[in-house]
Amino acid sequence: MENLVFLIKSYHNHLSYTKQLIDSVNKHNKDNIKVYLAIPEADIELFKSNVDTSSLEIITDESITGTRQNQTWHLQQLVKMKFSEMNLCKNYFWIDGDSYFIRDFFISDFMYNEEIPYTTIHENKDLFSWMAETDMNLLRGVLESYQADRQKVMDTFNRTGKYYDWTCPNLWSVKVFDHMRENYLIPNKLTFETLLQYVPGELIWYGEYLLASQAIPIIPAEPWFKPFHYLQQMNDCKSKGNTEETLSMNYLGIVMPSKETNQLRF
Repeated sequence: MENLVFLIKSYHNHLSYTKQLIDSVNKHNKDNIKVYLAIPEADIELFKSNVDTSSLEIITDESITGTRQNQTWHLQQLVKMKFSEMNLCKNYFWIDGDSYFIRDFFISDFMYNEEIPYTTIHENKDLFSWMAETDMNLLRGVLESYQADRQKVMDTFNRTGKYYDWTCPNLWSVKVFDHMRENYLIPNKLTFETLLQYVPGELIWYGEYLLASQAIPIIPAEPWFKPFHYLQQMNDCKSKGNTEETLSMNYLGIVMPSKETNQLRF
C-alpha cells in the first residue's frame, strides 16, 4: 500500500485542463508519487485518446462509489471521500482537473514525516481581503453561506471558535476517514452521502471531524495551490505584476477559475 498518492478527479468537460494538469505532474513529480485519475466510465476512451495516461492509473467513479450517477458537484465530492475506502493508500492529495503544477514537488512537500501528512487550515483571509477591496456585497453574500455551512458542521461536533477553510486541492489521511466511519458514521447510521446531503462540503466534513477527533496530529500548512475563484480575482493578481514564476515562490500550483473562463493557464 502506498503511503501517499495523488487522486485527480475529472470528467469530459475538463479534458483540456486535465491534459495540462497531467503534463505538469509528469514534469514536476520528482519523487514519482503514484497518480490515480478518477473519471466516469463513459469518459475512459476519450481520455485515453487525448491524454498521456501512461504514467497513471485510471479508476472509474463507478468503481469508487459503487453506483452510476450523473456528473454533479455532489458526486465529485463523494468520489473524493469514498476513495478513502479503496485500500490503495494511507494518504492522498486530491486535485481537481482545472489545476496545474508550476514547480517541482517532492513527498516532503506533503508529508511531515512517514506517518503524518500536513493539514491545510486557514481563515481564507486572502480571498476575503480581495472581495472587500472589490465588491462588499459579494463578500457579504459569500460570508453568509460560508459561515452557515461551517456552523452546521461545527454544531454537529460541538466545536466553537473561528470559521476555518481548507482549500482545493487538499491532502487527506485515510486514518481520519477510518476513525470517522468507526466512531461517527456507523454508530449514527450515517454515510458520506448523508453528510453531503446535510452540508455539501467535503472539505468542511474532513476538516471539522479532524479538529473534533484529533484522529491524527495536526501539523498546519498554508494551501499548496493558489486558488482563483473568480476571473477578476485572477486578472487583478496579474495586474500587480504576478506571473507563474512569482506565484511559484509560495505555491506548487494554480487553480484556474474554470467556471468563468476556458483559459488554461494563468
